[in-house]
Amino acid sequence: MRPSSIAVVGALLALMSSPWAAEGDPAAGKRKTVTCNGCHGQAAMKNVPSLGGQTPAYFVAAMVAYQDGVRSHATMRDVAKAWSLQDLKNFAAWYAEPLAPASEAVAAPAAAERCASCHGADGREPVTPDVPRIAGQKANYLAQVLREYREGTRVNAVMQPQVAELKDDDIAVLAGYFAGRAGLGVK
Repeated sequence: MRPSSIAVVGALLALMSSPWAAEGDPAAGKRKTVTCNGCHGQAAMKNVPSLGGQTPAYFVAAMVAYQDGVRSHATMRDVAKAWSLQDLKNFAAWYAEPLAPASEAVAAPAAAERCASCHGADGREPVTPDVPRIAGQKANYLAQVLREYREGTRVNAVMQPQVAELKDDDIAVLAGYFAGRAGLGVK
């Protein structure tokens, strides 16, 4: 396991048992989302993730990883550093509400089985709070993230072995399936 993988896993585990996982104030989070909405509030920005409906623990863990430089996106690192931990919890509380109603049953592609053990059968209900919801996420964003894990430019000790053998066609099918599930949305 690479040192950065260990750091991410350690940070996520620490977050789950830390006071960081405490609830925030959604109204306070909403008041400060102007900065976030410039990118994340735009449905047309296909390579930027949707945040509406995301799990709070995952949201805060991701933002702390940007603050600490564990996640390497220059814009997000700088934006995340501008916010306090309480601000992040408030954002997380705002974005956590509400999750879109469940989609009709659609046959999942075979490759989706590997996702269910962490993200839940349809990507709506992760098995632990530090795992992101992926149902309803933008297909372009999901495909980009899966390719980054496969190529090693995004590091996660659990995800990398899961996607190592996926071909581009498999990634496109998975991204399309989860994007088509009701769940996350633009707030």
